[in-house]
Parts: sequence; structure tokens; C-alpha cells
Amino acid sequence: MPLSSRIASGLRLGTGTGTSEQSSYDLRVLRSISEVSPDRWNAVVEQSSRGSVFHRYEWLDAVENGLGYTPRHVFVEKDGNPIGLFPNFLEPLEGVDRSPLRRLVSVEPGFGGPLTTTDTDTVLPSMLDTIADYCTRRTVVHEIRALDTSYLRYNTLLQCQGYEPNRRRCRFLLHLSRPYEDILSGMSRSRRKGIEHGREGDAEIIEEEVTRDTLRQFYRTYVQVMDDLGVSAFSRSFFESLLGMADRLLLVTARVDGEYAGGLLEILDDEQSSVHGYISAIPREFFDHHVSELLYDYVVRWGIDNGYETYDLGTTKPDYENGLFRYKEGFGGQPVPTLVWERGGNSLWDVFHRGRAMYLKHFSAES
Repeated sequence: MPLSSRIASGLRLGTGTGTSEQSSYDLRVLRSISEVSPDRWNAVVEQSSRGSVFHRYEWLDAVENGLGYTPRHVFVEKDGNPIGLFPNFLEPLEGVDRSPLRRLVSVEPGFGGPLTTTDTDTVLPSMLDTIADYCTRRTVVHEIRALDTSYLRYNTLLQCQGYEPNRRRCRFLLHLSRPYEDILSGMSRSRRKGIEHGREGDAEIIEEEVTRDTLRQFYRTYVQVMDDLGVSAFSRSFFESLLGMADRLLLVTARVDGEYAGGLLEILDDEQSSVHGYISAIPREFFDHHVSELLYDYVVRWGIDNGYETYDLGTTKPDYENGLFRYKEGFGGQPVPTLVWERGGNSLWDVFHRGRAMYLKHFSAES
């Protein structure tokens, strides 16, 4: 299948004055983000109200080159000007180890979804139709992971296109427009006590310059924590690729009696005025020093001081019995569902989808 197609060549659009003019739309599916210049790609991100740091060229470049995922990004121009984009990666099927099956996802890690700056009624359906052609054979599903809740405006269109909503994850948003004292008072008693005890202890919180050396030190602790949890860690090359967007990273670390005690690597989403709590790496041996509470408290105050509207504490299961859910809930944030839509590509997806539903039902009953 050709990777460039004319979706509305010579389309006649009304000007609203009784006359008409011809406009040429060109849609391309990119095998690498490098096929478009950063300025042209990011122009759409910055002009769209739903654009985020995870749509930006720099993030997609880090995922492509740091994790080795294969891009299938949709890029749309009108009369030579960029007006739409839809980032996507071919990745392993979630939750299935060593499977030959794969998914097309927008975007993970991070969040995605289509963006348009104009002519949405023409451009958006065309992008969705184009992506459907890439869900064949081993690619059994297309998944959209949206950050901005305003993507709900597309729910009817997506369902008409065969997408089904999936609400297996949520996030906690802490609104930073209030004074710090109000935010602190809205936290649970245990979170407030943790911050208080941490301040009385021997932990020191440091905002690090994001360099190759500071990321490497953080990465070593991150791998240790992931190993202890039995969870796969991102590759070192992914962290190194993030240096290409160092101005969008906040690295906050802790020391206890001079010993490195982990930290938080946050993503700065200037488009949505939000700080994303992205990667936490705090070894268990420092829990009693309340390092975690002190780190999150530092980021809250940093976000207020730097004019951000929200602190996104990151993704968790929407389950009140889940320890991570309860911990993040204690900071007083607003639970927000992570918007995910899935569209199966072939009969293999139907088999996997039914099997996953049975597993989740059994797991829930056992819990």
C-alpha cells in the first residue's frame, strides 16, 4: 500500500460568501517522524487545543529511537500547510508475553489521539479510515489513548467507526490554582503526616539539572525499583533519547544522610499547563524517611511557583482496593478516567478480547 494518498484532491469548499475555491488535501503515513521537520509537526500540536507534550515531535522521536517502536504517523496538509496529525506506533500486544500479535497504539508510553487545526469533518474520518488499513494480519487492534477529556466530543464518531471505549485506567489531577495551604489541607491525614515527618527528618530534596549523568544515576535506581516490583523497565536508550527534550523534563531527587534515595522524573506539558508525574524511582528502604511524600510535595510547590494549572499524578487502576490508587488519592487529586478506545482489526482480536474479558472477570472475583 502506498504511504502517500490524495484524500480530497480538488475538493470544493464554500467560502461563506457565495463563491468557492479549490483546496488540495494530502495525507501521508510516515514510517519515521524524521520525514517531517520538527517545526511543521509541532505547529499542529501548538495550534490545536488538544495538543500535548506527548504529541510533540521530540517525544515521538524519543519513543521511536529509544524504544525501537515502528511509527505509522498520519500527517495531513492542506495546500501545503500542515493541518492534521495522528501519531501511532506498532507495539507488542499489551499483556501477552512473546506473542507474535501486535497492536497499533496512539500513543504509549504517553498519550495520543488525532489533532486537527481546521476542516475536522473532512480530515478526522480520513485519518481514521487510513489507520484501519494498517490493522491487518498480526496487527489485531488499534488503540487510542487520549489525555484531554475533551476527546469525548469524538466518542460518537469513534463508535460509528467501530471503536469501543475501555476504562481500565484512571489518573489523579491535582489543581494548582489554589494556594499551597489549601492543597495541603485537602490531602489525607496520612499524606500530611508523611510530609511533616519527612521535613523533620534527614532527607534532602534536590532539583537536578537534566544531564546524561543525572539521568544515568536516576536510571540505575529506577531499574532497581522495577526489578524489585517484577516490572519491565524502559531501556537506557529511551532515557538517553529524552535528553532531546530536556527542557520539558523536571528531575527531582532525594538524599538521606548523603545517600542517593531515588527521585521523580516528571514531564512538563506546557501545551496543557500540566506537570505529569511520569516515572517514580524510590527504593523501599527509604520509605520510612517519607522520601516519596517529600518529593511529591516539592513538585506540587514547584508547579504552583511556575504557573502550571494541574499536577497529573499518573496512571493507576480505578480500584479503591489498589494500594497505588489509595496512595495517589491521598494527595487530594480529582480522579479522571484515562480515555481509551479500541478497534479490532480482525478475528484474532475477537479471540483475544473475549479471553481478556474472561480473565478480568475471574481476577476480579478472586480479588
